[in-house]
Amino acid sequence: MFERKPSILVENKPSGEFLISSGYKPTKPITSIVALLEQSAMRYPDRVVVAEKNENGHYVELSYREAFEQASAVAEQLLSLGGGQETPLMILSGASRAHFVVASAAMMAGVPYVPVSTSYTAVEAAFSKLQAVFEKTRPRFIWSDCYADQEHALTTAGITAASVIWLGSRDNKQSTPLATTVSPAGESRVKVRTASLGRDTIARYMFTSGSTGSPKGVIHTHGMITTMLAARAALGEDEPDAAPPRVLDWMPWSHVGAGVLRMAFVMNAGGSIYIDDGKPVPGEFEKTLANLAVVKPTSYAGAPLGWNMLVEALEQDDALAKTFFDHVTSLAYGSAAMPESTYERLQALLVKYQGARRAMSTSLMSTEVAVGLSRYWPCEDQTVVGLPMPGARFKLLPVGDRFEIRVKGSGVTPGYVNDPDRTAEAFDEDGFFKMGDAVTFADPKRPEAGLRFAGRIAEQFKLVTGTWVSAGTLRAQLVAACAPWVRDVVICGINENFIAALIWPNLSACTQLVAGVEADVFTSDAVMAKIRAGLAAHNAQNPASSQSIKRFSLLTTPPSIGDGEITEKGYVNQGLVQRLRADDVALLFGTDHSSVMVV
Repeated sequence: MFERKPSILVENKPSGEFLISSGYKPTKPITSIVALLEQSAMRYPDRVVVAEKNENGHYVELSYREAFEQASAVAEQLLSLGGGQETPLMILSGASRAHFVVASAAMMAGVPYVPVSTSYTAVEAAFSKLQAVFEKTRPRFIWSDCYADQEHALTTAGITAASVIWLGSRDNKQSTPLATTVSPAGESRVKVRTASLGRDTIARYMFTSGSTGSPKGVIHTHGMITTMLAARAALGEDEPDAAPPRVLDWMPWSHVGAGVLRMAFVMNAGGSIYIDDGKPVPGEFEKTLANLAVVKPTSYAGAPLGWNMLVEALEQDDALAKTFFDHVTSLAYGSAAMPESTYERLQALLVKYQGARRAMSTSLMSTEVAVGLSRYWPCEDQTVVGLPMPGARFKLLPVGDRFEIRVKGSGVTPGYVNDPDRTAEAFDEDGFFKMGDAVTFADPKRPEAGLRFAGRIAEQFKLVTGTWVSAGTLRAQLVAACAPWVRDVVICGINENFIAALIWPNLSACTQLVAGVEADVFTSDAVMAKIRAGLAAHNAQNPASSQSIKRFSLLTTPPSIGDGEITEKGYVNQGLVQRLRADDVALLFGTDHSSVMVV
């Protein structure tokens, strides 16, 4: 890792636009993800591909050989039931060995699969999203490892069509058990189908998180992911002779980061995914810490919030820290900028336990873009998200003091399933996909220094003065400035004279200031003083009206997954929160300051 120097080709256009691409050429991609699984099963038959905990809390492992054989049997079953590109398979269950087998089988049979967010069947307010996914993808098959858990959601969403074939556990459904063996004739049939797969063949439909709007069904081809692997190889990110990576991951497989991209490059290296039954939230992170001691991952990735929680735990537990740093060699983060304080605390731990600082990798991609920007070289500037990966061409369009970023290449989706209008809107006249993100050059005189993420275009707004505000960038700055007292922030001020903020406090940290009584957090002078001090420090460094905060208030109810205020991965839909909590926003800009804090 980190073998390549940063390289970028830049073309200046008279309009002020830039066209940029990588100075490196991608290697030739393999034909399909199925070919990757088959190759891995031949090269590493006894290595673990996926492991999950059983009811006794012990990890049960699935080898590459077992996964390939089981997937082949289910693929034959799908083919015998008429499976093909026009008969999608909806997966209702979360990450598991069975999920991996069923998804692999679908791809073998040429059946696009649809991994559904588990919140869509667990949170009643989100049942309408389950119905929307069903109606958009029109699946022929549905699989669950326990239909009893989703019966109410399925009934409420009206998914009772006689045309659906229920696969898997019976549990109140007249379902078809998954096949466990494959006949010689069936094996030949599967081989014929897999040989027909190409880079343009649809592998799956991945629904976006909906952080800036309603979820969209993204068409994922085999070529999108195989091109990503070829780009990583060209950058030296996958070392052929390196030890196979061992990953502990809690992220849902209904999202592209863990369920597609991470799974693909781990498989490509013959590595293993251990499913984490914890997550970076109070009450659940303790499971992650226990799993770290058991799994001993060699590669660890997560959002900055999760890294902050991990760093705090490692600073307090010498035994766990020693175990963790005795094995981990690859560190990465995504979804937001890494706060400098968290990064430096992590580096201090690395120096203590490994004897040296270690670079972290990050990237800017999306559900629609598998080949995007990657920080593949050692870089101490944590605001830099990367440079173009090989095989992709980017267009940068000026928007105020930043650039809207668009991309073209075989690592980009061809569009959205059964949604021609949204597909047409997503691409410009030159065929570039509009990512919806903004970037800036870290050093305009040295493009090779990398690009910085500058927020979502949809999250930008103007004050009444006409001044642009980048809500995404500002949100990350405020969370960092007010750490550890703030969990998340909603930036308000559209057509107003100043910026204000709705804040979710970090209850686990703030309760320490109020003698452990969580309810007192929202009325505590000590909590308000800590947050006000963080905002004041931010304002001192950022006095411009586009960045300074004048007022704030605390939100007493958490963001709702069901209402779409927050995605399963923890992204806040800034605009929707303000619409649903319009009364809270109005108080920020009203004349009654009794429930509003002034910075």
